[in-house]
Amino acid sequence: MRRPAPRTLEDVRHPGPKAENRLPHALCHAEPVSFQLSGNEPLLNALGHWATNAGYGSAVLDLSGLHLTPFDYVMPDRAIDDRHAAWYSDTHASKGAKLDEAVAILGWRDGGWFAHIHAFWQEDGHTHFAHLLPETLSLAEEAQISGHGITGARFEAALDPETEFTLFRVKSDPEGTDGKVCNAVITTLAPFTDLHSSIEELGAALPGSIYSVHGLGSLAGAAFAEGPPMTGLISEILLQSGAGLTADGNLRLPLRTIDLNKDQFQGNALPGGCPTLVTNELLLVAKDR
Repeated sequence: MRRPAPRTLEDVRHPGPKAENRLPHALCHAEPVSFQLSGNEPLLNALGHWATNAGYGSAVLDLSGLHLTPFDYVMPDRAIDDRHAAWYSDTHASKGAKLDEAVAILGWRDGGWFAHIHAFWQEDGHTHFAHLLPETLSLAEEAQISGHGITGARFEAALDPETEFTLFRVKSDPEGTDGKVCNAVITTLAPFTDLHSSIEELGAALPGSIYSVHGLGSLAGAAFAEGPPMTGLISEILLQSGAGLTADGNLRLPLRTIDLNKDQFQGNALPGGCPTLVTNELLLVAKDR
């Protein structure tokens, strides 16, 4: 039996003590990567082998265009107990699909590689946006993958006392940069922190005047510069290509989202209009002009 859907932000209550640090982050070095994976192999194993061989502690990757064999996925939903603020839907099965848009956060869990993946695809005449279960993913054919490899910090799963979810947390490893200049920051936003203003604050610590933003997470509603707002207060999101601070000083955050009602939205996030639900796992990378 699921709890009623929250109607206001005040209805969204996490069970644990509020974390003092609302913007946990770590400076690191991120470099562009592009690599090919062969087909007919588990995706998580392939990504882990690549990252290990390349010497990265984590990575944020664009999986758009991947062809997957049948896989499982879940969507955001109401809590199934009286403690958590939200939960996942029952597990759904895809017959296999090409991902139109997808973002993966590659990090660590229980001593091994793990990936948090949100993806958008079309299947059986319908569009889908969901959280893919990484252990069920296998490549149907060869794939070219791009993104950023990270040294000097990494995403590592741990129990978050505030939300009582096991989430990627930021772990710093300054010696891991091997002398490379820090040009990036990773973060895991705390509940209710605004996506737009949090990125602005963190971006100010980066060298230069422009940066790109990559990642995924969840929001308790969202307001967009164009189009209707997302009023459902349980959702999942991914940041689309082109997110970041541009040379004209404008922070653009194009999002794709799905809420607990299975309604999908996309648009540029408005400042003050996108409170974090559970967390947002992000990479900000300084860009050369």
